[in-house]
Amino acid sequence: MKHIYCPEIEGLDASLLGIEGASKMMVKLISEDTVRVEILPGGFTPLHVHDDKERIVIMTGTGEIKSGDGKEAAQPGDFAEFDRSEPHQILNNSDNILAFMCFRNQR
Repeated sequence: MKHIYCPEIEGLDASLLGIEGASKMMVKLISEDTVRVEILPGGFTPLHVHDDKERIVIMTGTGEIKSGDGKEAAQPGDFAEFDRSEPHQILNNSDNILAFMCFRNQR
């Protein structure tokens, strides 16, 4: 079993990880296939795709999720799943940090 207290993990600026097109985005590497992403007010992930499915769960804050299906409001407890090659982006249009867990390579 692997047990981690996520708030203690140091966040890395997305630009230092080579993630282009992101703004005000910190990434906490939890495991090989799991990250916690924190987006500061006015920030966003890049519009991107993956070669596998991606699943996210909004933990704190509010914002918007953009995908090929349009744009939807995001709030704590929301779950979203993106099919492979489906463009998607998370935006924080609030005054608080938007944090979500991201899970990839799930079967």
